[in-house]
Amino acid sequence: MKDVDDLPITPDFDNWPLTIPPVSVVAERGALTVTWQDGKVSHYHPLLLAENDPGPQTLHPLSRETTLSPLDVPTDLKVLDAGIEPGGSISVLWSHDRSSSHFHPGGLRGIGWFGPDRKSSRPVLWSASTQPAPPTFHGPRVLESPSDFLDWLLALRDHGVARLEGLPNEDGLLMQIAERIGPIRESNFGRMYTLEIKDDPDSNAFTSDALLQHIDMPTRECPHGVQFLFCRDNSTQGGEGVYVDAYRIAEDLRTQEPEVFDALTSIEWTYNNRSKTSSYLAAGPVVETDRDGQVSGCLLYTSDA
Repeated sequence: MKDVDDLPITPDFDNWPLTIPPVSVVAERGALTVTWQDGKVSHYHPLLLAENDPGPQTLHPLSRETTLSPLDVPTDLKVLDAGIEPGGSISVLWSHDRSSSHFHPGGLRGIGWFGPDRKSSRPVLWSASTQPAPPTFHGPRVLESPSDFLDWLLALRDHGVARLEGLPNEDGLLMQIAERIGPIRESNFGRMYTLEIKDDPDSNAFTSDALLQHIDMPTRECPHGVQFLFCRDNSTQGGEGVYVDAYRIAEDLRTQEPEVFDALTSIEWTYNNRSKTSSYLAAGPVVETDRDGQVSGCLLYTSDA
């Protein structure tokens, strides 16, 4: 087999190593079936193949984005024949006099379906008795080790909260950590803001009073998915953080008080965040669920300011 550089491009910028080559390809019922060297078999719908055709008439060679309109694809398009070319690419002969296509076998292997989907990770439900403290990691080590950084992110994903300890008290450090994960989404508070006591506060967060349990910004169309707090100095009494697993509470309500759970997932609430210079409104249920009925979000908000 020729060098992978001789193979067709793919509709992305990923590297698709050809570690398991195809041994046979066949057109079946208008679709493409590929049998691989390890015995696995994958099937590809003709419309999926047409949309991801790497040919210059379909895929821009630089941006790797499709130039094909769905209106240009016949709804009854079929794969008539297929083969493995000497250079290793997989060729497809189309109906409707459409030009033949050549696909990167590593790319097709990467998007192949080989059976039931892997179960996605489910949140770890916890309480004060099962998790008296959040998952905690040594901050400097996490920043130096990609594997430790990943472990911290996985803990954050699964538990909803994860802590880094021992970080230096440096300006800009929080932004560096957040930007390693992804782009920062701003709000009317800016990219980052400092929690401090104010003489004329427009939020309880700027007072020394304890805050009730809540999430921030359910008053936005899309609340922040991940939020970071950098505790650098505390000159007041108290200041301890109290965290609650809202998913655990929701699941307890589903079991113990199903009528309440149904109300929290079906009734649309209006959330308001107002100050002297702005007012934000958004609507939605208190508990969000996905298409499988699993809890996917919670918009508990105990303040209207």
